Amino acid sequence: MSPISSTSCSSCGGSQFSVRSRESTAAKLSVTTAEGDKVTLSFKQDTRASFSAGAAYGPSGRAVGARAGVTQRTEVSVSVEGDISDAELEDITALIGELTQAGQTDKGGIGQPSGQARAASSFDTLQSFEFAYRRRVETDMRASQFSMEA
Repeated sequence: MSPISSTSCSSCGGSQFSVRSRESTAAKLSVTTAEGDKVTLSFKQDTRASFSAGAAYGPSGRAVGARAGVTQRTEVSVSVEGDISDAELEDITALIGELTQAGQTDKGGIGQPSGQARAASSFDTLQSFEFAYRRRVETDMRASQFSMEA
């Protein structure tokens, strides 16, 4: 006979709980200057977090455990075709600032952050820009309980 079955085990059992979350963000900005130079900025970030815990109870006591982890990967790239002047760099930096500010007021993903930025024509040295932004959040939660009777 096993030790569990030879002893009364009216409250033997346990529980498990786990949460996994993933958030991925990607943004790309392509700018064409009035002189025809092209600048492309790309940003990607992937964050994963997990937590799990469990407990088991038996006639000789209990066992508990937990584990947590976070990983993050970030990629940034910049490409420039042409010769960017100081004035063009200032306008590109201002455009990035406005797009960032517009995105911060839109944490819920509703609306078009690029629509809140000034038109490229209001930046003296820029001809046009294209901006794409994507954010995705996934969460998985699981819980279970078990019991054993002798």
